[in-house]
Amino acid sequence: MKTDVKTTLTTLQGCRRKREDGRAAVWILVVLALGGAGFFVWKRNRPPEAPPPAVVEVATPIPVTPPPATPKPVIVKTTPTPAPVVVVATPTPVPTLPPLDLATVVRTPALWPQQVKLVQATTFPVAINGRLVGEAKVPAGMALRLLRVASQSVEVEYQNARQVIPVVSTDLMQRALMTFRNNGSVLPQAPVVASAPISMPIAATPGPNPAEQVRVDVTADRKRLEVGAAEGARDTSTTSDKFVYEVKVQNRSFGDTPPLSVQYLIFVERQKLGELKDKDTVDRIMGSAKVEPLTRKTMAQTVSTSEFVLSRRQLAADFYYPNGGRRKVEDNVLGIWVKVFSEGKMVAEYTNPSTVTKRGWDKK
Repeated sequence: MKTDVKTTLTTLQGCRRKREDGRAAVWILVVLALGGAGFFVWKRNRPPEAPPPAVVEVATPIPVTPPPATPKPVIVKTTPTPAPVVVVATPTPVPTLPPLDLATVVRTPALWPQQVKLVQATTFPVAINGRLVGEAKVPAGMALRLLRVASQSVEVEYQNARQVIPVVSTDLMQRALMTFRNNGSVLPQAPVVASAPISMPIAATPGPNPAEQVRVDVTADRKRLEVGAAEGARDTSTTSDKFVYEVKVQNRSFGDTPPLSVQYLIFVERQKLGELKDKDTVDRIMGSAKVEPLTRKTMAQTVSTSEFVLSRRQLAADFYYPNGGRRKVEDNVLGIWVKVFSEGKMVAEYTNPSTVTKRGWDKK
């Protein structure tokens, strides 16, 4: 019974569902029909479509000049940077200074100092008017003017007199070495003469030093030229000797010098028989000489003064002068004064003794 009822309910439910499905299908058909009718009405009443635009194809002209070729890419090769080179600085070797011996100093007047000092006590003879009257012991440390350098001795001036002493008694070598070092340890060298011509320009020889840089040393030695025979009368006898001064000019600079002018003044005292000393006269013998340029080959030149005569007169033994005048007289050289000029400027001066300057250069 229950089964029948259940079957009936199921049948009724299925009928209801079919009826509802039928309605839905009807509505769908209605909608489709209305949509189709509306589409036909719209298509009939729509405006005509515009015709599509005409497209005209124009032929592109072929260019006369062909297009440029595409440049090939440039390949740049990068050069690798070289590794830095490390240079190790080599220390400059210290030059070995040339030795300086006495022989080098003797032949190089440019190394001679103006003065030297005694390193040990030395004895000098003392002379008055050319006559030896005694000796003087000079202590170490005394400064003396240097005149000349010989092989093993030096000539110096002490108390207006020229003296010769051993080199070892002075500090000559120490002073010469100092001058040598201050000038870069370079000695004046004689010019080298090439044995064959060289096919290259030769540098011009440097000119002489200007007057401000000229340094010369001057010495003067008196020389006897002639010994006169005695001449006399019954009451007097006379002997006359002829003398001259040799003036030596030495280059003390490392360069050449221009021509030099030497002017000298010799003072000679003339004594007279029968006169007192206050009646004596002094002759001034003045002159000049020229010195050629001093070069490295010719470091020194000697010029001579004019000749002068020194006389000795003596009264005979059986005669005398009532006024007490002198019965024996002789001429004496009181000194010499030398000046050296370069281009009108005095570059050196020499006096022996130094007191002659009190007599004046231009006095008459």
